[in-house]
Amino acid sequence: MKKLLLIPFFCALFSVAQAAETTAPLKINFTDLQGKVAPYKDPFENLTEDQLYNLSIHARILAWQEAAPEQVTEAMIEESAKAKAFLDEQKIDIAYLFEQRLIIMEKRQQASMVTNDLLKNKNIEIGGYMLALEFDDGLVTEFLLVPTIGACSHKPVPPANQLILVKTDKPIEAGSPYMPIRVTGKLLTTAQQKDLYLVDGQKNIAMSYSIDGAKVEPFLATH
Repeated sequence: MKKLLLIPFFCALFSVAQAAETTAPLKINFTDLQGKVAPYKDPFENLTEDQLYNLSIHARILAWQEAAPEQVTEAMIEESAKAKAFLDEQKIDIAYLFEQRLIIMEKRQQASMVTNDLLKNKNIEIGGYMLALEFDDGLVTEFLLVPTIGACSHKPVPPANQLILVKTDKPIEAGSPYMPIRVTGKLLTTAQQKDLYLVDGQKNIAMSYSIDGAKVEPFLATH
């Protein structure tokens, strides 16, 4: 009889453990945020830095000649010719790359926006760095969670699917932008834009994710 009584007890313990497991946040990193896109061939990937530099010089001056020919100097035309000669010597198909430029730019833009649908509305935990958007007297209520130190401010802006707009459940201290933090909350796939005001001007930032009512903590190395 005692053995039979123990069965419901162990079942109850299993149910509690199972419930705790399902409510625990899913630990992810920024690479998990990238959605799947159809593979495409990028002809620019195999170009060297010198080839890319000369291609950009040649393309920029050609575009300038078309838009404002009166502003193009002899020195600029000579520079464009040197860049083209270098590319011809390297057997670079300039015309083909010019044709592919807009196509590849569009594909890269699409890839930067695609979200991971498997994470939609999931309770997640992710580490990153804070870039404050809304703060008052040193307290932050809204910020961008970015993958690297200085992203968006003095480094290039990451793709939209590598940025999370975070609204905190309560105001928190801004702290150091170089201190990693841990954010926990429900991940929403809401494409939106925000103005970021910096010392050197204003940037309009696009992001694909957001978390409302987030819990924010220092990211401990032992975690």
